[in-house]
Amino acid sequence: MSACPACGEPLFGWLLVGPDENGNPNDSVLLERCEHCRLGVAADLAPASTPSALLGFARQIPEGRFELRVANRASVQASLGGSHWAALERQRGLYPTPQSLPPLAAAAGLEIEELRCPRRGQGQAWMWQTILNAFTFHENFARDVRAGTLRPGSGRGRLRFGIDAVVTALAALPVALVSAPLELFAALLGRGGELVAVARRTESSL
Repeated sequence: MSACPACGEPLFGWLLVGPDENGNPNDSVLLERCEHCRLGVAADLAPASTPSALLGFARQIPEGRFELRVANRASVQASLGGSHWAALERQRGLYPTPQSLPPLAAAAGLEIEELRCPRRGQGQAWMWQTILNAFTFHENFARDVRAGTLRPGSGRGRLRFGIDAVVTALAALPVALVSAPLELFAALLGRGGELVAVARRTESSL
């Protein structure tokens, strides 16, 4: 049993992300969870690679600080969506929480100064898509169609694509009327879908 890179407690199986849009099961990724700090992490992410994985979410901002934007596994939408949570991606190896992010940042040589859940932006989009995912055959149908990564197939695949297109068009507005205030309330409670942290380099890492 592997240990949580944030708190050292045991990790347990969480869920499987995949297969890809072509149905290839070999592209599935096993995610694990920590029951103590609630971190979600890819099973194949080596502990030594965790700091670099976290820094992949960072961008430099003025005054020598860094901004981290990550998917919050302790969010309402993560609990609501389960395996249909819109933030789940095969390429995303970490799903921090407010409890796990500070020690993860420290391991990467960063000290967090501010931590918040935005009321608008990515979290709102994830909540909307998470609810829609309950009604479509394809996960994240609207997002992937816009990105050009999902196209009609043939036969049964084309039929499912057409059904998802109709469902998404009809449900988009009603779902938004539910998802927008729900995510706003969740963010006010510190359980929004996106965590944004402002951090700076620790003296030991300079």
